[in-house]
Amino acid sequence: MARPFPFPDWVLYALGVGGIVLTWHDLRFGLAAIAIAIGISPEYQTEMIRNLRLEDFIMGMIFLAWLLRKVSRRESLLPFTPLNHLWFFWLLTGGLAVIFGLALGTLPSIWTGLFYWLKRLELALLFWVVADCVRSKSDVQWLATVGMMGAVLSAAIGWHQKWLNPPRENVSWNAYKVSGPPGEKNNVFAQYLVFNSLVALALGFSLYPSQAAWLPFALAGFIVVPILFSFSRSSMASLTLGGIALTGVFYRRWLPLLLVAYFLLPVLIPSVVQRRLEQLSWERFKVERLGGYFYALEDTLANNPLTGHGLGFRGFNAYENQYANTLAQEGFLGLLAFLALLWGALCMLREALAATTNSYLRGILQGCFAGMIAYAIAGLSGVPLLAIRPSETFWFWMGLCAGIWRITVVGGEEEAMDEMSEPEAVSVR
Repeated sequence: MARPFPFPDWVLYALGVGGIVLTWHDLRFGLAAIAIAIGISPEYQTEMIRNLRLEDFIMGMIFLAWLLRKVSRRESLLPFTPLNHLWFFWLLTGGLAVIFGLALGTLPSIWTGLFYWLKRLELALLFWVVADCVRSKSDVQWLATVGMMGAVLSAAIGWHQKWLNPPRENVSWNAYKVSGPPGEKNNVFAQYLVFNSLVALALGFSLYPSQAAWLPFALAGFIVVPILFSFSRSSMASLTLGGIALTGVFYRRWLPLLLVAYFLLPVLIPSVVQRRLEQLSWERFKVERLGGYFYALEDTLANNPLTGHGLGFRGFNAYENQYANTLAQEGFLGLLAFLALLWGALCMLREALAATTNSYLRGILQGCFAGMIAYAIAGLSGVPLLAIRPSETFWFWMGLCAGIWRITVVGGEEEAMDEMSEPEAVSVR
């Protein structure tokens, strides 16, 4: 039988070593390796650390190279973005949750809390490094291209798993489930693909009627198929509503066509997917998902409502959704910081959209807007912004959007316009 993971191990190791070596030449090469590794890296288990991934090693080299470059050039350590103070707030609340969790005895150990806090710091640094490396539209194109490459390779893993399960008679839908790289859960794999598919779809809408629009449209279609066969109902719902948000806000002329497609989709999708969707019931939703909010609220109010039980309390997904889990781990203070960071990111996207007319840049911003809406919806019954793979791709793309915000809003308009075509630059001026 064929291997469930289509890429040989040497490909992963070569990607990691190449990314680490090339990082010292140009940080963008390291970021490219991270963007690809996010989608295809399997989970590695050690005696001390769980959920270790290939990109963790590459990130360490990138952060070191970035720090040394900043020091040698005597530049400000962190690039200016509208999310800096909100990131500091969320890092602070996470640290306080760890400290008070240890003091009150609700956190299992200091290593558990430290691990989850360092993962949060890693996401913040990824956001800042990507934002700092964006100096022109060519940088945006480079990073967006490798981000899409990671998503396409990850989707190829799902296609490969589907090929290993050809249609058979009298077999449960679970036999056809795809889950992406080894060690990953199907819901997390699908949530990762949802965000990237919406970015690709938005790029297609933004570039249309140019012939260049057909490539992102094709990529979006290629990525959607593994989402269906992940049988993740929350991911399918978030993809649907994210697509409606994208067309309803930015491309209303496409909205009727999209709605017609959604009505036809139940007829077109495979019967095994239909059977999975038919298992959804309100009673089951109340028990498995809605109950998580009440349990988290009850546990948190009884112990420490301000800072919660501590990061890593009962793992990262004890209550089946990211809002209840954040409340239980960090209390109302941490939940406030988390929601404020998301709101700040949404405001940044809106401000950057108002400052640029370039169709390529607008497509990325619009796709990230739709992806944020999708993750906010998926978070009602899942943990896309707490799980590693979808949260890494989310903050990678948000760092790219912060870089677009820097070159269009802060003061790099002339450099950005130099990269545009002449009619676009004239219209902006």
